[in-house]
Amino acid sequence: MNGKENIINKILSDADAKAAEILSAAESSAQTIIDKAEQAIAGDRQALEQRLQTVAAERQRNRKATAELDAKKYTLERKQQLISRCYELVYDKLVHMSDEERQGLIGSLLEKYAEAGETVYVTQADAKFVTQVWLNGFEKNLTLGKKYIKADGGIVLEGNGYEKDLTLKSVVKYLREQTENKVVELLLGAHDE
Repeated sequence: MNGKENIINKILSDADAKAAEILSAAESSAQTIIDKAEQAIAGDRQALEQRLQTVAAERQRNRKATAELDAKKYTLERKQQLISRCYELVYDKLVHMSDEERQGLIGSLLEKYAEAGETVYVTQADAKFVTQVWLNGFEKNLTLGKKYIKADGGIVLEGNGYEKDLTLKSVVKYLREQTENKVVELLLGAHDE
């Protein structure tokens, strides 16, 4: 039996050697796979970190740009409020003119805008000095209207199929359209955005 045992031992020894060789190759292959996976993970991690830095920088730029736009928007709103306030003050000054100043303003409006044969409508407050006799002095054949306009002052001229709204509100609106750019330049300088 010695021969059989030697053959069995030889077979077992060869099998052990072959198994050790296969195991060593498997371990080497596994280590290679693990190394490659770790390299891929490290590369992915580095790419992800770079992407996160890029996204963070982009978000920061976006936040800054948004803040700058908000600041410009706020500044523009404040400038617009300032300009509007100027014209509100003009309107308020016109509304609170003395009767003499008011009559002078209405006279100027009539001289500049009234055409022959128009009907002149005034506010009830202005009716005390805008009379037919006073209108006759303009030599334009103007007629005083029989009803009052609802306004803080000024006049409405009515002709054949048209009206000219020369109330204080309309006059200030027209004045703003004509002068706003100059007012902006005077108040805020030429560097307005």
